[in-house]
Amino acid sequence: MAKQAPKAVSTSRIRFVMFDAEVAEGEMGQITQAIQNALRGPVQVVNRRLPAPAGLQAPAALADEEVQDDEITQDEENGEMLATPAAPRARAPRKAAPKPSVIDIDVSSDPPLSSLADPKSQHKRFLKIAAWFHDHRNIEAVTADHIFTAYRHLHWPTDILDFAQPLRELKHKQYFTTPERGKYAINQLGLAKAAETSSD
Repeated sequence: MAKQAPKAVSTSRIRFVMFDAEVAEGEMGQITQAIQNALRGPVQVVNRRLPAPAGLQAPAALADEEVQDDEITQDEENGEMLATPAAPRARAPRKAAPKPSVIDIDVSSDPPLSSLADPKSQHKRFLKIAAWFHDHRNIEAVTADHIFTAYRHLHWPTDILDFAQPLRELKHKQYFTTPERGKYAINQLGLAKAAETSSD
């Protein structure tokens, strides 16, 4: 019968270091603290996942959080805590602006809409059209439909994704006011700016 090889025995290592020092009277506390820290060993860093604010949690997310809390508890029992990164939220696609319609406008009586010079700047075009409606057709507030119709009559490019966007931007610059939703009334600042651009 063959002789069995002895099993390898795992060993543990123990190091005990004696410490001998002469210490001044007030430094004893610091030395003891240093020795305690050295004997304590390395500190484990625990990452905790902070819960989202209550206002941002959806009902489905609350159910997921309960499951994650169970997982975190199990990890705590093992002495470790794992933080899982939250999945990034997908952005909803931006809703396309409604396409404006051509409306019935008198563009040929004096002065005709065609008398407007093209300033080549989108904001200046919008200001000039709104001023023309205000001064010559007694239309105080224009809509995206008014601007679109004028663009079509003047054969200016209509490849603007949102015809209300320049109106909103001009309102932000305080050239328009909004008496109603979707309607933009040119004010004295806008009329003055439109007059400046007439020589462009």
